[in-house]
Amino acid sequence: MGDHMDVEPHRLQEEIAEAHEEVEELRKEERSNSWVRYVGLTAAIFAVIAAIAALRSGALINEAMIAQIKASDTWAEYQASREKEHIYTIGLDALIDRGSKNRKRMGDYRAQIAKEGVKEKPLAQRARRLEEESAKQVERHHFFEYAVALLQVGIALGAVGALSRFKPAWYVSLVSGACGIAVFFWGFR
Repeated sequence: MGDHMDVEPHRLQEEIAEAHEEVEELRKEERSNSWVRYVGLTAAIFAVIAAIAALRSGALINEAMIAQIKASDTWAEYQASREKEHIYTIGLDALIDRGSKNRKRMGDYRAQIAKEGVKEKPLAQRARRLEEESAKQVERHHFFEYAVALLQVGIALGAVGALSRFKPAWYVSLVSGACGIAVFFWGFR
């Protein structure tokens, strides 16, 4: 009398076969969904580049505003110089119209008119350069702004693809992200 178990070989073989089938199905599912890991990686890369682009975009728009403020200040200085020149011209004309013999005062007015006249051209040139600089900064700002938008679309589409297990959505996200990266680098030109 021993403790002997009756094992049915046929039943045991069926259970082993079922276990093998389950393992094989899990492996197939894992292989078919392994691309989902890459979705996370691409989303992380897109997010890093989008963060850098957003910082650069903000810096450029601040630089553009500073240049525009400087241009406005320079134009105000130009206008003040023009007004001073006009005031001295009116004063000189008044002395001449009255027939004044005060040559010293007339000479002083002429010197002031010439001094203010010399200032005007460099001030106007400087103001135009500052305006052009501001415009260039704004244009570059837009490239980084567009890059951020394209990268965010890429991240969102990647998430949709991973959640729905729909690979074409991920492919579109890769295209969007690649375009965003291209625009990002184009902004550095």
